Amino acid sequence: MQTTAAASMEYKNDYFSIVIRESEHRPGSYIFCSGISLPRFDPIIWGRTGICSNAAFKGLQQLRADVSFFALQRGIVTKPTGTPCDSKREHGDGWYQENALLIEDPSPEAVQEILEFSARDLVQTVLNACLSDVKVPAGSLDPQAMQRFLESLSVPNYKKMAPPPIARPQAA
Repeated sequence: MQTTAAASMEYKNDYFSIVIRESEHRPGSYIFCSGISLPRFDPIIWGRTGICSNAAFKGLQQLRADVSFFALQRGIVTKPTGTPCDSKREHGDGWYQENALLIEDPSPEAVQEILEFSARDLVQTVLNACLSDVKVPAGSLDPQAMQRFLESLSVPNYKKMAPPPIARPQAA
């Protein structure tokens, strides 16, 4: 984990980005932003989930609910902001981001716990959908270690290795 400013923490690698920064409009509260690179996850998930299902996309969507529940278990309230995360301009094509989440009045320790939980939860949620027997390694993984772990799961020539699409029977 890297602290980029006194009131901002981030967990970023080529696969995903999680930033928790102090709210400009609500001192003591934080804005949670998350994004994922769909193309980077393709070599891991391609052909392993159903049609119109993208485990990485779904994992990012589920993350906000999981973060809210994790915070609630610690007595911290979260609320949707209804506004998009503002870090999309940092990433290239293929990045998807969820709307921001407000985390009300957490302690600095709780913010750090939420950040660490978020990175592990996002990756494990994606893996549960496409590689259910693979678990995120125990312990705290820095962003580069998490990236190496994800790279180790990538399938070379993943489009060719995926099962063929289901075709409709042709009438004789």
